[in-house]
Amino acid sequence: MPGEHPFQQLFETFGKLPAAHTVSVNREAREALKEWLDAPLEKPGHCILLKAPRAGHGKTHLLTRLQYELGGSHEFIPLQAVGGSRIDAATVLDDTLRRLVRALPAAGGLTVFDLVVRRLFSSSLQPLVNSGEVPCQDREGALNALRDRPIETFDFHHPSAVTAHWARENFELLGPRLSLEISRKNGLPMRETSFWVDAMFRFTATPIDNPGRVRALAATVFDDPSAESAAHERLVALLGLMGSLLRVVLVADELEGYSSDEASALRFASFLGSLRQSVERADVILSVNQDVWESAFLPRLSGGLADRLSEITVELEPLDREGMLAVIESRSPGMGEKILGTMKAEGLPSYARGVIKCAAENWGLEPKADETAKEEPPAALASPVSETEALKQPEPEPAPAEIPETVDPPDVGVGPSTVVAEAPAADSSAPPVPAPEAPAKARDPIEAPTNFSPEAAIAAFGTFKEPAEPSVPATPQPPVAEDPQSLVPPVVPESARVESSSSFSAPSPPAPVAVESEEALDSPFQIDTEAEPAVQPDSDVVKPDEASTARVDDLLKQIRQRCGKP
Repeated sequence: MPGEHPFQQLFETFGKLPAAHTVSVNREAREALKEWLDAPLEKPGHCILLKAPRAGHGKTHLLTRLQYELGGSHEFIPLQAVGGSRIDAATVLDDTLRRLVRALPAAGGLTVFDLVVRRLFSSSLQPLVNSGEVPCQDREGALNALRDRPIETFDFHHPSAVTAHWARENFELLGPRLSLEISRKNGLPMRETSFWVDAMFRFTATPIDNPGRVRALAATVFDDPSAESAAHERLVALLGLMGSLLRVVLVADELEGYSSDEASALRFASFLGSLRQSVERADVILSVNQDVWESAFLPRLSGGLADRLSEITVELEPLDREGMLAVIESRSPGMGEKILGTMKAEGLPSYARGVIKCAAENWGLEPKADETAKEEPPAALASPVSETEALKQPEPEPAPAEIPETVDPPDVGVGPSTVVAEAPAADSSAPPVPAPEAPAKARDPIEAPTNFSPEAAIAAFGTFKEPAEPSVPATPQPPVAEDPQSLVPPVVPESARVESSSSFSAPSPPAPVAVESEEALDSPFQIDTEAEPAVQPDSDVVKPDEASTARVDDLLKQIRQRCGKP
C-alpha cells in the first residue's frame, strides 16, 4: 500500500467543500462568475458556459467554492445525468427536491423545504391580512410578525405560534386564496401553483420526527413518472416559487458522458433552453470541457440554441509556475519549491489535477540538480572539502621573501689588505651577472678565534708566488654575500711562505690566496680557492725583502688591533 501523502485525492464532488484551496488559481474566472451570480432577487438570470481547455482545470472546485460563498442568498442545485447522458425535467425535479429536503445542521430536524414553505406562506398572507380578507384582532402586530419573523410565525409545531395553528385549522379555505395570490404575484400557472401549495402544507404540517413525510412528498410529486410534460410544468412552478425568495442556480457538471452521444447532448441543450425561457430568474451554469463542447454540442446545435447556452462564456486559463506552486502549497505548506523541483521541467502539466498527480508521484524524492552543471562544473569552483579534511591539510608554506638585487658586503674593517674570494670565471661574451644572494641579515660582531696566531698569518703571505709574466688584473666581480666570518683572512700553516708580488700593492686588493695543506682547510677562516694558482714547492719560494716584511708587519698590527690583542 503506498505511503500516506497529501496528494492522494485527485477528484472532487460538487457540493463537498474541499479541504485544500488556493485563491490565486482561477481567480479571474471566480470573480467573473461571482459578479454575474450576485445579482438582486428581481433581476433575470443568465446561462453561463464555463469552459476549460481539458479536464482537471478545477471547474468543480471553483463551483463548490462559489456555492459556499453565496450559500446565504443562493440555492445551488447540481444536475445529475442519469446513465451518464440523460438530464430532463424529471431528473432535474428529483435533484431539486433532494436538495430541498436535506436536513439543516443544528435545526432540530428542519429542512430547507420547511424554511422555504414558511417564508412563502408568510409573504403570501401579508396582503390578505393588510386588506382585511383575513380577520385579525391586532393587524399591525400580525403584519410585523409575518414580515420580520416568518420562520417562527408559521411554526406548526410550536404551541405559541397562533397564526400557524389558525392557518392549519382553516387551510381548506385559506389554501385556494394563498394559491391565487402566489400565482398572481409570480406569474405562474394556477393549477401547478395550487398543486405545490397543497404539497407544501402537508409536508410542513407533518411532525418533524415523522420519517414518512419525505416519502409522502415524493409520492405526491412523482405520482405519474411517465408524464414528461407534467414533470416539466411542476419543475417550472417549483423553481418559480423558489425564485421569489432566493436566487436559484442550476449547475450541470460532469458532462463527459455526452462526448460520444450527440443526440443526448442535443436533447439536454434543448431542455436547458426551454427551462431558461420559462423561469427567468433562474441561473444555469453549463460546465464543460473544450473537447466535449466541440465534439458533442456544437455539431448538432442550431445557431440560436448555441447562443442561448453561451450567453456568457467564462474560460479557465492554464496554470503558470506561480499557480502550480499555489496548488502544491495548498496541500503541503512549505514544500512547494522542493516538490516542484523534483518534477521534469519539460512536459510539466499546466492544469491542477496534473500538478497534483505529479506531486503524488514525486512525493518523498529529492529535487533534481541541473545535469549540465554536474557534467561541466565551473573552472573557478574547487571541489568541496569537508571541515575535517580541511583541518587535516597542512598549512601552506609562506612565500619566500623578495631577494634584493644588490646587497653591499658587510664591512669587516680589514682595510685595503682584506682578502676577498674571487668569483668563478664567467663567459667573456656576456656581461657579468651577480649570483642570487640570501636576504641581508643583521650584522653580528666578529669574534676572534681562540686559535688565532699572528705567525700563521705571516706565513700565509708566503704562499703567494711571483707571476712569471705580468698580467692584467681581471675585472673585479661583485662580491658574494657570505657569512661575516668567512671574510676574515684564513690561517695557514707556519711552513707556508710568502712571495712578494708587484700586484700586491695598496690600495688594490691582494691576489687570491691558495691553501696548500689540509690543516689550513680546518681553520674556521676559509675562502673559496677555486681558480687560484697552484702552490709552488718550497724550493721555488723567494724570501721577501725588507719592504715586504714591513708591509706584513703593518698588516699584522692591524689584525691584532681588530682582534683586540696587544
